[in-house]
Amino acid sequence: MTPPSHISGHNTTGQVFHLPLRSRLLAVPEAAVYLGLSLRRLKTLAILGAGPQRTHMPDGQPAYRREDLETYLSTLYEKADISGTERVRRRGERANERNATLERLQADRHAALPKPDPLMMMATTGEMCQHMVFFALKVMAIFGFILLCISPTPLLRTHFN
Repeated sequence: MTPPSHISGHNTTGQVFHLPLRSRLLAVPEAAVYLGLSLRRLKTLAILGAGPQRTHMPDGQPAYRREDLETYLSTLYEKADISGTERVRRRGERANERNATLERLQADRHAALPKPDPLMMMATTGEMCQHMVFFALKVMAIFGFILLCISPTPLLRTHFN
């Protein structure tokens, strides 16, 4: 007879404990496939400071955690006012293609990516445009400040002649 488990107190054999595992990191192309976005769209979102939260792999390459991608998907579907049931249905429709592509990408990093999901491309357009406006305003402000500093104004001529 086996001694009782010190955690459950039951006389069981082969008790399995599920410990929280470290989340799987996805490379940028894998994350694009997982989200249903084009690689260019995901990279553009990252440059603009939008999109899912980024992290890095141990070798320094940019990566995304699955939990962060799921959170981002939930946010996009919530903004679009799409129910959880519809989200599961839509994700299920493309699940086989997405999983097959992810397996191909793990074997060959340069494998062809599938066409992006039109709903996901449309859902990220608003966020991308919003962040592009702020990016453009920042660039214009910096450019204006540089022009102001290097332009020969009458004030500069008065003080340095």
